[in-house]
Amino acid sequence: MVDIAERFVDLPAGIKPFLSAPPPDVIRWTVGEPAFDTPQPIVEAAIKSLNEGNTKYTRSEGSLELCECSAERLRERYGIPATTESVIITPGAKQALLYTFMVCCEPGDEVILLAPAWPSYDIQCRMLQLKPIHVPVNKENFHPDLDEIEAAITDKT
Repeated sequence: MVDIAERFVDLPAGIKPFLSAPPPDVIRWTVGEPAFDTPQPIVEAAIKSLNEGNTKYTRSEGSLELCECSAERLRERYGIPATTESVIITPGAKQALLYTFMVCCEPGDEVILLAPAWPSYDIQCRMLQLKPIHVPVNKENFHPDLDEIEAAITDKT
């Protein structure tokens, strides 16, 4: 039998606590399941793409066409000097954060997380032996408080 690595032993169960019924006055936004069917143009585009033979893995960075479009959008809309080579497409935000933590952080580093946050962000930090630092957002408009973020920065951040 394989032993579980020590850094995983005390990790919380992730989303399990969030699956129980919330109090009657709470609306849970934590599970990204849409309450509507996929729009028909998207369904048709997916079928067309499959019929054209697009059934294989893309490049690890994401399809070239999507990276090109994303870089163009970043340049035109946000003035970010992105290139196709500087864009990586991930399966979602959680994966993007995990990859970023893995590449940019060393065990013992601190990571600032805005609160509230998706439950797995904390777990990702702990899994990589990072220390999550929770900085609450403004309760009136849910915007980050830049002064609070700055105050949370240390030599380990």
